[in-house]
Amino acid sequence: MRIYVTLFIFTYINSFSQGVFAPLNQDYYHLIDRYEVKSGKLSNNFHSNFKGYNRGSIVKLANEIKPSNARDSFNLAYLQNDSWEWLSDDKFSQASSKKPIFKNFYNRKADLIGFQNKEFDIHLNPVLHFGGGIDNVSSAQPFINSRGVEVRGMIARKVGFYSYLTENQITNPHYVNELIRFYKGFPYEGFTKVIDSDTAKLRTDFFSARGYIAFNPIKQIQLHFGHDRNFIGSGMRSMILSDFSSPYLQLRMITHVGKVQYINIFGQLTNKQIPQPADGSIPLAPKYFAFHHLNYNLSKNLNIGIFETIVFGKRQIGFDLNYLNPVIFYRFVEGHLGSADNSMVGLDFKYNFLKRFSMYGQLVLDEFKLRYLKERSGWWATKISTQIGLKYIDFLEIPNLDLQVEFNLARPYTYSHFSSFSNFANYNMPMAHPLGANFREFLTQVRFQPLKRLNLTASFSSARTGEDYDAANWGGNILRNYLLLRPQNFGNVIGQGRRTNIIYFDFNASYMLKHNLFLDFNALSRSYDSRETTLNYVNTSMSLGLRLNIARRNLIF
Repeated sequence: MRIYVTLFIFTYINSFSQGVFAPLNQDYYHLIDRYEVKSGKLSNNFHSNFKGYNRGSIVKLANEIKPSNARDSFNLAYLQNDSWEWLSDDKFSQASSKKPIFKNFYNRKADLIGFQNKEFDIHLNPVLHFGGGIDNVSSAQPFINSRGVEVRGMIARKVGFYSYLTENQITNPHYVNELIRFYKGFPYEGFTKVIDSDTAKLRTDFFSARGYIAFNPIKQIQLHFGHDRNFIGSGMRSMILSDFSSPYLQLRMITHVGKVQYINIFGQLTNKQIPQPADGSIPLAPKYFAFHHLNYNLSKNLNIGIFETIVFGKRQIGFDLNYLNPVIFYRFVEGHLGSADNSMVGLDFKYNFLKRFSMYGQLVLDEFKLRYLKERSGWWATKISTQIGLKYIDFLEIPNLDLQVEFNLARPYTYSHFSSFSNFANYNMPMAHPLGANFREFLTQVRFQPLKRLNLTASFSSARTGEDYDAANWGGNILRNYLLLRPQNFGNVIGQGRRTNIIYFDFNASYMLKHNLFLDFNALSRSYDSRETTLNYVNTSMSLGLRLNIARRNLIF
């Protein structure tokens, strides 16, 4: 990782003005995507198939939109006020609080402490999430107790910084605990510990931390160094790179020149599959990945992108410096090194049209041979995943009613590898889709904002998966070695193994009491229907919670 330190020092000396990203949050980012669609053109300030978005670019988009009703006016003002340091002078006053607390706190609507001058800019906020509910299956009822702090800012408009830290105790619904047991990992997080002697309850305690520093060595290049997550795509899922796993150390470079955006991510992941001594005398083994994504606004409505990813284990020197080349094809590097690392390539697109619709899709090629693909022989190494989706803004001309439908699939053995250092997982969690591989899935989500401060969301998913049984590897668990216990070389199909149907529905109502202070109600039902009937269950859960400056956890799987 010495190369990271070298680049860190270099960019510190040669940095220009830079802001930070708005944290990943599906509800928040939906608003931004909604108004990009309504604008009738793709933004050239940021490319919306890579999340997060720079706060300055969010404000610029919000400034360009003409609201069509009071709810849109409220949403646009919310986005502007949330990044008030980027507001123009004529709108700066709208972010001010009418009644600051003790004249020093909440002078701005968005920040407990907010301060800005030419030399320094800081925003400090508490992070709180308290909630509880009922579950018909789990022996411990769901609850969450999160407390923490979020800090962001800039120094001399040259160095941006972001830090987020929470201490959490969580008990999840039963179906989430089943996934935790399956992967021996935790969605969105790294190290967690069980604090209840009854492990069936899986009452967990953990720290959640993210943080990075941001620079612009030149106007067109942004550099970020620290621990964070990424999300590629416009869907509810990403088949390329999602935020479902733990934050990881990364150097991220975004080159943005007009209609072209080029992203490089060099990251250090954690291989939890390698046993660690009970006394912790040896840390968990590192693994690495390098990622390139080039996308171009081909027209004012159409964006296309191509990407390549490689995941590899530790070399004698740690991170293999050959993979730091930001423009080369990794397949060439692999051949040059005589390497058997895991390489994936593919493409994505987004097409916005009629100021109402956004069609998007992704294709991931992990491994395949054209001959076997044409023959449809079901060769085991035809490892492909894909996504197609559509967003319909103001559905049936009903203001602030947005519909999204999406279809995803991944063939057996996609994202897996013969080495645990090269599968597409971090801290035992998939880095793409939560279901791993060997599945088909249909999703739909309806969002409605009947009042300025009230948002209603209903989500539905139907998935067919193929699970392992009798020790055989049928290709759904991406942590398993695809060379071992594979039943067949040909005739592999999606859903092979122990066929299972999963039906999920949830409803969420969020009322914004104050800026970024939400009262939430959530109800869900998940049906697990396996060919092995003794495994079947229906999990229903309801919860009520209060959260401040923290996103809702997306547990739709």
